[in-house]
Amino acid sequence: MSAFANSEFVPHVVKSYQMDTNSKKYRCPVEVTIEAIGGKWKCVILWWLRRDARRFSELKLLLPNITQKVLTQQLRELEAEGLISRESYKESPPRVEYFLTSEGQTLTPITELMCSWGKQHKSDYQLGYCRLENVRVLVVSNDSASLCAVLQEYGTVVVAATSVKEALILLDGDCVDILLVDLALLNEENSQVLIGKIRQIERQMQKNIGMVAIVAMGDALERGRAFRMGFAVHLPSPVEVQEMVGTVTSLFS
Repeated sequence: MSAFANSEFVPHVVKSYQMDTNSKKYRCPVEVTIEAIGGKWKCVILWWLRRDARRFSELKLLLPNITQKVLTQQLRELEAEGLISRESYKESPPRVEYFLTSEGQTLTPITELMCSWGKQHKSDYQLGYCRLENVRVLVVSNDSASLCAVLQEYGTVVVAATSVKEALILLDGDCVDILLVDLALLNEENSQVLIGKIRQIERQMQKNIGMVAIVAMGDALERGRAFRMGFAVHLPSPVEVQEMVGTVTSLFS
């Protein structure tokens, strides 16, 4: 006979697990996590925000398959959970950036583990990086050699320059799909020349060239400067491989 048949061994009824979150009852703490970051896009948004703040337009470019309506909704829900916040800058054109709160930063190890697991789980598929084959990228940076080496591993055709002067010479003889520039190399004068050259090529070739600025991580002033110059998206420095490859892939999708 089971011990529970004896009334002396009948346990108290176990109550559902409860947490005081908007007076809602949960049976497991995992439910709390899933409610906060569940869905197709929230973890991806948190991953892209984990190292630096980003504008709405940047996130839209980095998540090319999300609609503007859904992105707006996901950001509002993450903000309501206290995981992200936003800051408005009195600039022309106006700039609003989203960033992780201290609570949101506690999720960074989770999103990074998800990134690592995804690479291992779909290693044979290359996570869509195969789309970079034959994409032409011009890298303008003092560290162009190492950045080029990474991109070339994915079949990207890379040309490198360590100055704006070199970049302009290369642009005269070649057309690129992506321009990746260390903002530290640009001043008011040479940036106008470089951006003007890119716009000229876009008109001639009737195509858009993705412009990515490498900016010191956490430098809001430099992010604003990149935005005013016309860069579509930025990479925080030091550059992380997955962010760089993911950014180039998103712009060329």
